[in-house]
Amino acid sequence: MKLFKKKEAETNTEGIVKPKKKFKKRWIVLGLIVLIVAFAIFQNIQKSNAPMPVNVAQVMTGDIEEVVSISGNIVSDETKSYYADVSAPIDVLELHAGDRVEKGDVLYTYDAGELELAKKQAELNLEQANGNYSGTMEKNSKASVALKGNSMTYINNRLDEITDEIDALNDKITEKTSRMNQTLNDLQKTSMDVDQNRISDSYDASQNNDSPNTRHTEDGSQMSLEIQEAIADVQYALSNDPEIKDWNKQINELNEEKADLSEQASAEQAVLTSGEKNALDAQRELTELQSQDTISNIESVEGGIKADFGGVVTEVTVEKGSTTTPGTKVMTIASTDSVRVDIQISKSDLGKIKVGQKVDVTVNGNTYEGEVTKIAGAAKNNASGVPVVDGQIKINNPDENIILGVEASNKIHTQKAEHVVVIPYEYVGTDSVGDFVMTVENGVLTRKDVTVGLTTTSDAEITSGLSEGEQIVAGDVTTLIEGTKAIAIGE
Repeated sequence: MKLFKKKEAETNTEGIVKPKKKFKKRWIVLGLIVLIVAFAIFQNIQKSNAPMPVNVAQVMTGDIEEVVSISGNIVSDETKSYYADVSAPIDVLELHAGDRVEKGDVLYTYDAGELELAKKQAELNLEQANGNYSGTMEKNSKASVALKGNSMTYINNRLDEITDEIDALNDKITEKTSRMNQTLNDLQKTSMDVDQNRISDSYDASQNNDSPNTRHTEDGSQMSLEIQEAIADVQYALSNDPEIKDWNKQINELNEEKADLSEQASAEQAVLTSGEKNALDAQRELTELQSQDTISNIESVEGGIKADFGGVVTEVTVEKGSTTTPGTKVMTIASTDSVRVDIQISKSDLGKIKVGQKVDVTVNGNTYEGEVTKIAGAAKNNASGVPVVDGQIKINNPDENIILGVEASNKIHTQKAEHVVVIPYEYVGTDSVGDFVMTVENGVLTRKDVTVGLTTTSDAEITSGLSEGEQIVAGDVTTLIEGTKAIAIGE
């Protein structure tokens, strides 16, 4: 009943029975699905046989330069510590660590009065040394002349001989003088006796004594006179005896010779030996050098100590008013006229960087010309424990904007090749076999092995495998498959 009623329900008011709609739609949908699948299969078949469009570019020649970027810190390439050369108080010292100075600026000065006093003392020391030397050498010269070529052995022997000769002459004089004195004494006694006898005769006469032995006064007077004459002769002989005079003359001559020889002996003691003379020369020269050095040092600081170059004061070790001694460290200056960048070179860059290479140095936005001047001969571990090699880059044109200790960026121009095959680096693929590029040959992608030379972040030098004018696939070739059909675009 229900079915029937349903069928009736599918009859329209005109009595015409409609076809079944669900049946028709099912077949239509099925047909559409078949068409879609067939179209998809057809399309896949069509695609698999169609060549892949790829962009190509023509190989050109050009220049390429390999640049290594590395950072480092700016340090002074020249540092000088100033030490005192004189003993004097510091008069002016106004600089402190961190202050900038220009070449020729006065760093500090000494007390002028103390310098003048020290200079005068050095000049007097020099004058005294030269005077002592001249006096000693003059005495030595005179002593050498006084020796008259005689040796001390001869002088001593002759002095002994003279002593003996003088003693012998004195003995002769003494002996003869004694004899003469004895004669004189005898005469004087005789004279006294004669005088006494004459006095007795006179006494007898005055007393009217008639002596039994009458003295003859006249005879006595004659005798007394003769004795007095003899005494006078002896006394004269004592003072004027020719032989004694000759002996005394000989003694005087011998004494003069003795005095001369004694002077020669004394002179011999004053004569310098070669060793003594060398020592005297050395001492004079040493004193002269020391004095002249002191005078020179004083004269060099009389106008104050000036900076040898422009830079920054890094250390001041004395205070104004303190007295320095030679060798006292006063201050230290780090040059800003001569600066460098200290870098650490990694293993990967070590083979590229060489002494003499040009460098673009950037400091605080300013660019300077630099040059690699030093590469250490041994590696050391950096803070991370990685072996690195110390290097130095000299900044050739520093200015007042350079600040010591700041970081600098450096682009080192390591290698350059001119008029060589250069392609964008992205056009080069790399696999286990090596480097390669892709070309389109006979409508097919073809691998072409190449050798890469210098590289930059954007370009690569091809040293073999490509020639100017060839066409290669432009772009990333790592996703392409060799042998795929391709059509070159951009030929």
